[in-house]
Amino acid sequence: MANFEEILNRPSADIKPPEAYPVGTYHCLVDGPPTPGKSSQKQTDFLQFKFKILSPMQDVDAAKAAEMQIVGKTISNDYYITDGAAWRLKEFLVDHLGLDEGDKSLRELVSGAPGQQVLVKLRHELSQDGKRVFHRVDSTAHV
Repeated sequence: MANFEEILNRPSADIKPPEAYPVGTYHCLVDGPPTPGKSSQKQTDFLQFKFKILSPMQDVDAAKAAEMQIVGKTISNDYYITDGAAWRLKEFLVDHLGLDEGDKSLRELVSGAPGQQVLVKLRHELSQDGKRVFHRVDSTAHV
């Protein structure tokens, strides 16, 4: 990975925006504990989970994934912490990661997420100005 000085000394003509990962499903690992944050517009609390890609599945363009060296890279997804959205976080933790719900709180379940395996399906989304394409998590599922 390049350091601060290397990046600043790079010719600006060589700097390009990152390319969106190919659409499809990836076998991933929850990479560490989630990072708390707030949405930029409504300041809604969320937890951002990072997923390290272990391997692309059959519905991913294998040649493109290999060219982009996708394995080992990360994808992130935000889960909002509101009364109306808490079920999505529970579904992710219990149904998709397979954590034992028991009588645990969401906080206790979240602490068990790091290191768990999950399938992450990506889709492409156009930027608001229509000039770029981003990859976004479309859904997650149990491995």
